[in-house]
Amino acid sequence: MKISKKQKIARIGITMGDPSGIGPAIIKKALARLYKNTNITIIGDRWVFDKVRYTESGMQNVKFIDLKNVARSNFSFGRVKAEYGRASIEYLDKALGLIENNELDCLVTCPISKESINLAGYRYT
Repeated sequence: MKISKKQKIARIGITMGDPSGIGPAIIKKALARLYKNTNITIIGDRWVFDKVRYTESGMQNVKFIDLKNVARSNFSFGRVKAEYGRASIEYLDKALGLIENNELDCLVTCPISKESINLAGYRYT
């Protein structure tokens, strides 16, 4: 895809979703396939993100906002915990703030666990 000098490069935000879910893997796989003419900002926990093994790397030209909001002890993928629900909401809050400040043009969200966010005290049916 070739972008003319007049075209604006899209500033895309991607929230990691539930840290123990599929979101980090989805992002890693997508980064290897996204167009080079975009500015991508990932909002999540970098430590969790780096635990996902994926051979293709698309991390060039990608900014990572690390909220460092997942405890390192006893972390594992595929678990439902209030802590993970709270973290996924914090990623969304940060991303919405970036949109409000005109730092992002659009937002892509990875899956969240409704059970986890309800355990964290957020009501979602």
